[in-house]
This record gives sequence, structure tokens and C-alpha cells, in this order.
Amino acid sequence: MNLQTIFLYLLLFGFASCQQTSQSNPQAIPAKDSMVNNQSQQVNESPQAVKPLLDTSTYANPRFNKIANQQRKQLVKLADEGLFEKLHLKLQADLAEEQKNYFETHANLNILARTKGDIFENKGNDLAYIVYDKEKYQIEILLFDQKNKRFKTLYRDVQVSNLLRQSDCYYANGTVDYNIGAELIYQEDYIRSSQSNYLIDENTFLIDNISTNNIFDLKRGCLSRDFPTNAMANTLCIPTSSVYANYQCLKYNKTKAVFEIYFSQEFAD
Repeated sequence: MNLQTIFLYLLLFGFASCQQTSQSNPQAIPAKDSMVNNQSQQVNESPQAVKPLLDTSTYANPRFNKIANQQRKQLVKLADEGLFEKLHLKLQADLAEEQKNYFETHANLNILARTKGDIFENKGNDLAYIVYDKEKYQIEILLFDQKNKRFKTLYRDVQVSNLLRQSDCYYANGTVDYNIGAELIYQEDYIRSSQSNYLIDENTFLIDNISTNNIFDLKRGCLSRDFPTNAMANTLCIPTSSVYANYQCLKYNKTKAVFEIYFSQEFAD
């Protein structure tokens, strides 16, 4: 191989190397820019993707199968003695015809307490029931939406968001339906002797403005920081104790279509 051939070979090799380098660099830059743009887009979109933290009923949560089934056995005992049926017949007698017809066609439900008010904030006379389901062996909170003529079960047909879950002052053990069941079991002897229960006797299962009702102590109770006082009307309040003034209070959020637990009262009178 002569000098001219070697020189020509080196010249061609150098030209090819430069061409590869110039082609590789432009590809790296767009890839990096694209990654930055994607990250920026995710940051911008993330606030819109935030959804309320929703509760699952203790009865339906696999983590609590053991305690839920233990309670079910105790509730079945009360039901088998006819204690829930007696309360149901007493409360059903005063219902409007359409409501009475519903419970006659849903014979698995025993009414244990009821109240009424503008729960769904449609300027209607909505109804709320605490019932025992003889097929599922559990307590349920049943709501009647007067405007839409629909019955909805809390946690199942209409969701619940607990605004107090991250508050230091919130100590409830289990969801509201489960807590009612525990208190009814605690009241077994009283239910048997009086053919009533704490929900009925005290008229404490109610729909009210908790900012003006002196049953509720907003300063001592657990109140969501972000919940405005002027939005506390038409709150569904459920007592969870026959001895203490303990409550869980929920308000329907029409925008999110969920009930929000925004106040809890867990202390003695």
C-alpha cells in the first residue's frame, strides 16, 4: 500500500467519524427536553388528579372481617329474640304510605331509628333511617332522597369522605354504621326491657345546624379546620353513645357527591 492510498484511507475514516458524532448529538438534546416537559406536565396536572379519601364501611373492609363477623353474631342474637322487629313495627306504623310500602317490599330491613330534614340540600324533606339488615346481619344507614325519589345506603350507594382522618383529635374506632351496632349491643338489656333504644328516646339522631345547637361543642369537639361555620346547616348527626354526648356529623357535598364527616364529638357530658 503506497503513501497516497494510506492518506486517502485516513481521510475517509476521519470524515465518517465526524458525521456519526454530528448525528448522535442532536438526538440526545430533544430526549432530555421531552423528559423535562413531561415532568412539568405531571406537576401541572397533579392538583386536578387529587381525589377525596373515601371510607369503606367496617363491614365491607377485608381488614376488619374478624371484628365485623363477631359483631354480626351478636346482632343476630338480638334479632332472633325479636327485639329489632318490635322496634321496626312501632316506627313503621307512622310512616307515609310510600315509605311504608318500601319497607314492606324490603322485609329484610328493620327500622331502628329515623329522622328527617334537607339532607341532600334540594329544599326537600329527605329521610334518614338506621336499619338492621337481616340478610347481611349488619347495621346500615339508609337515606331517602325526596327530590329524586331514591333510597341510598351510606358507604355503598353514596360515598363518605372523612375530613378528620388526619386530625389529632379524631379517635373513632370503625365507621359510623359499625359504631352504632356496637352501641346497640351494649344496650341489649335496655332494649329488651324498654322495647326502645337510645336513638329513639333522646331524639339524638337528627339533621340540624350544629353551629347553633348547644348539644354540640365545636371548641372541644374535633372540627375540620377547612369547614366553614356558615355551611353547617342540614348536617346529619349520628350519636354513637347512649351514655356520653358522642356524635359523628356528616354533611352532603353536592359538588363532589359525597358525604363528608367534618365534626366528631367524643367525650363525656
